[in-house]
Amino acid sequence: MNETIYLEVIGMHCQDCPKKVERSVSKLDGVSQVKVNYETENGYVTYNKELTDISDIMHRINKMGFEAKVSKEAPIKN
Repeated sequence: MNETIYLEVIGMHCQDCPKKVERSVSKLDGVSQVKVNYETENGYVTYNKELTDISDIMHRINKMGFEAKVSKEAPIKN
């Protein structure tokens, strides 16, 4: 079963940071879509809850040196 979570990704310092986050998180089993926006520091992840969970996603982002927080905001603008 797929679920989408919206995130704040704090601490990005350049235009390449979102791409790095997207590449890293997309490697997790069950993740089907990842999008992060540098300007708004927001993003979303669509994933299969049976294969991964929010804590795995958050850990992956935080391990990269960013601060990830679950957001109640709507999807990001591109």
